[in-house]
Amino acid sequence: METTSSKWFKDRYSRGPPASFYLIEAPTIPSSKNTLSNLDQRNFSKLRHCKSNRTSSPPQPTTMPRKLSKPLSSPSSGSSFPSIAPPLPSTLTDLQALPRLIVFDLDYTLWPFWVDTHCTPPLKVSSSAHTSVLDKFNESFAFYGDVPSILLSLKERGVKLGLASRTCAPELAREMLKLLHLPPLEDAGNGKGKRALEVFDFMEIYPGSKTNHFERIKKVSGVEYAEMLFFDDEVRNRNVENLGVTMFLVRDGVSRVEVDEGVWEWRKRRGIPRVPEEDQRRDVR
Repeated sequence: METTSSKWFKDRYSRGPPASFYLIEAPTIPSSKNTLSNLDQRNFSKLRHCKSNRTSSPPQPTTMPRKLSKPLSSPSSGSSFPSIAPPLPSTLTDLQALPRLIVFDLDYTLWPFWVDTHCTPPLKVSSSAHTSVLDKFNESFAFYGDVPSILLSLKERGVKLGLASRTCAPELAREMLKLLHLPPLEDAGNGKGKRALEVFDFMEIYPGSKTNHFERIKKVSGVEYAEMLFFDDEVRNRNVENLGVTMFLVRDGVSRVEVDEGVWEWRKRRGIPRVPEEDQRRDVR
């Protein structure tokens, strides 16, 4: 059962305090470790460690509370993938230019949690379909709902994929990516899922400025910054645009709508005019 102090911690700190936090007195939290539950102790311990690695400045008021509204749910049978795949972003079927490389953040971009704060190893899969993972305390973790089909569709179209995460638990993030599988786009009832880790061509997962991540990605991939599109949920990471990368700010996890808007922002910077969706469908026919 979730304790009062644990609930307060999650509500207050899981994604940074609201603007009003700095204007009111925080609730009193027990100072003795003996008065805290195991869950409280691990949460407060992680908070001190991970916050210090993320940034030296106070959390920005623009950060959003933890969202669990769109994770991929596990198949009801426990042995097969969902039979109906979500619709694809229209920009993947309109026959227009796509970025050579699309890079994603992890936390609150591909999945609705902070892997270094909310997950406690060891991890284990919750079903044979590998669409969700349980941690030591049997808390469930999965991708946002649209993410698996988006990643596989981009790979089918020859777009290279990358990860740029500043988590302070890189090994745990990689383990999560190994255990989570992406349901196949076709023959969902009989197909075999692919490990999420296998679809990414470049992975830079460690604390530090995202500009460092992208400098490394460019060196390894040979792709110019102008040919990259980056999806991230934090405003501060817009500094990668100083390199020439197009960044699109994600508000509630990557979805087909977010991908379309991000791709059109990248196209706009290349002088490609936006075509109404009705005209796109007519051209495809």
